[in-house]
Amino acid sequence: MKIGVVDIGSNTVRIVVYKIDDERKKAEETINERQFIGLIEYVENGVLPYEGIIKLTEALTAIKELSEAIKCDGVFWFATASLRNLKNERDVIFKIKNELDIDIDIISSEEEVFFDYVGMKTYIKEKKGIGLDLGGGSGQMFSFSEKGIVNSDSFKIGSLITYKNFVGGLLPKKKEIKKIKEYVKEELLRNKDFKDMGYEKLYAIGGTARAGAKLHRSLVGGEGNISDYQLTVSQIDEIIKTIYKMDVKGVSFICHIIPERVYTIIPGLIVLRTICRYIGSEKIQTIKGSVREGYLWERILKKNFL
Repeated sequence: MKIGVVDIGSNTVRIVVYKIDDERKKAEETINERQFIGLIEYVENGVLPYEGIIKLTEALTAIKELSEAIKCDGVFWFATASLRNLKNERDVIFKIKNELDIDIDIISSEEEVFFDYVGMKTYIKEKKGIGLDLGGGSGQMFSFSEKGIVNSDSFKIGSLITYKNFVGGLLPKKKEIKKIKEYVKEELLRNKDFKDMGYEKLYAIGGTARAGAKLHRSLVGGEGNISDYQLTVSQIDEIIKTIYKMDVKGVSFICHIIPERVYTIIPGLIVLRTICRYIGSEKIQTIKGSVREGYLWERILKKNFL
């Protein structure tokens, strides 16, 4: 059985196709494709205008055509902060349903955190710690123990939204970096339970952490998979300093390694660094698991097939 899961994010629309083994209760990822859309760049005063809706419709059309060519047994579509925070969310959902016959499941921030946790726990064995899913529009953070999620919250600190709100050019200037850090701290202070938790590492899922790992690996001449890649706070500082020191060549370097994140990687790294200092962690470990795996097991398979 092949199941397609489509994640409609603020930066990308991604389809992951899983081959489901019913007997062993396992899911093998077979296809992973994405369309870059940058929805937040279109949003004005909380509303996604016509141009943004067209961009979304085009991306979903391409994903739907791919899923039909693959002949999935089922395709399930969900959205996070990308659509959840829109004032015209219902209008967007209606238009997509009317034109493409696609039903989009808008998951709440609480559901997103839970699916993040389930997806992360698929790949790590640690009984307690702190996790983060940092996307383009928001960041979901949660602490966990043997009993499950202990504390969780969703913050508007995504890499794309911080770029849009605080950066006027290609890379943030010193004053803009300071504003990003101050804004992130203000957001995090809404939940003081996360402050100085003292865990050595932060388990990070999401595109921002993976992009940072790719950038660092390339800067130091490393090879191999970025899953379980570890970055220290000081290494994040070095990445930022190196890119700025390289000037135009630094921008070219980003374009070569992660072209789709040339605008958002530095704001994203600043956010990651600020979070680590707030919670008292010195390392970030990238995790392959994602909200999609959690959604697959908890929302799709348990409800429809298991």
